[in-house]
Amino acid sequence: MTRTEAIAVITAKLASLDDERVQTVADMVQSMQDDVKSVRRLSTRERALLEQSKSDFSAGRSYSLEESKNFVDGRLARRGVPKSTA
Repeated sequence: MTRTEAIAVITAKLASLDDERVQTVADMVQSMQDDVKSVRRLSTRERALLEQSKSDFSAGRSYSLEESKNFVDGRLARRGVPKSTA
């Protein structure tokens, strides 16, 4: 669901809620907004890396969990670190 679709759903349903539920929704949104204020903004480089990762996933350029473990184990083995057990 896109942001626009989600807002449309919320807007359409909000009018049918009773006062208590409207207050609950308002409290939830306020709480989420408070959480957002405490999160630091991403740097330009971090945003670029996120976009790159989205592109990589879309193009199938990603590792499975097992492939990731093998990759890390292989790199660490060169430094004398034993294979992971997890």
